[in-house]
Amino acid sequence: MESNELIRNLKIIVVLAVIIGLIVAVFYLIYGFALFWQAMAATIIIGFLSILVIIFIALSIYFWTKNLLLKREVKKYQIELNYCRAEMNKIKENSNKVTESNKTKD
Repeated sequence: MESNELIRNLKIIVVLAVIIGLIVAVFYLIYGFALFWQAMAATIIIGFLSILVIIFIALSIYFWTKNLLLKREVKKYQIELNYCRAEMNKIKENSNKVTESNKTKD
């Protein structure tokens, strides 16, 4: 009788060990899948951020060259504006001389 109880208790312990083992295995699989999904999500985010960095570098290079070209244009137009300003001042001085000479003649 005692051996039958021992075998029965042993069967219960083995069944409980198998159930606990299955529960642990399921948790381990869930943990592994969670790590897998976290790795995939991290890869996607890193890829997205890398693309953003490349886009921002390209935009900064574009705007830097555009700024450089605009500064050249501004310098060119500034020289032309100074030349036109000097011509206008000459024309004003000549017109002032002509009007003064006309006033003195009258």
